[in-house]
Amino acid sequence: MSNQSIIQDVFSLARNETQLTGQVSVASLTRLHRDLSDQTGVLTYRVVGRVGDKTNLFIDITIDGSMNMVCQRCLEPVSQLVAVDNTLQLVESEDELDNEEEELAAILAGDNSPEKIVGAKEFNIFDLLEDEVILSLPMSVTHDICDKQLPMSVGEKASPFDALLKLKPK
Repeated sequence: MSNQSIIQDVFSLARNETQLTGQVSVASLTRLHRDLSDQTGVLTYRVVGRVGDKTNLFIDITIDGSMNMVCQRCLEPVSQLVAVDNTLQLVESEDELDNEEEELAAILAGDNSPEKIVGAKEFNIFDLLEDEVILSLPMSVTHDICDKQLPMSVGEKASPFDALLKLKPK
């Protein structure tokens, strides 16, 4: 990644309600490489800063595009759509993050408040975009219907109990 991927003070981005738009190459998202069938593709992103009620700072992230991943059934390439639309609340320290029990209680109560992340004066937006793409992907990418099925077994294996059958009196 280049220095262009660093935003000086993400809090200013939100306070000034700045909008960033652009494209990122799938090849530059290195943590995805092991799950890709090839590194072609481009994702379009939009990051919008905003101030909420009570001076809370937020960033809205939208990512769209597609990439070629490996089908976990047939091991052939499969096109995977990426559609991220997420809001994150910026906080200044880890102390301001929700503890896990409070977060779970809020989810169970149906509270859809945004996830909180710790902001910084030097914040790599492309790392955040990569995180959001990874979190949006299914656990196992597969074709709806695979053209090529892998064989379930190579052949019949001899049972280890066949030797015992030979010892059994007739």
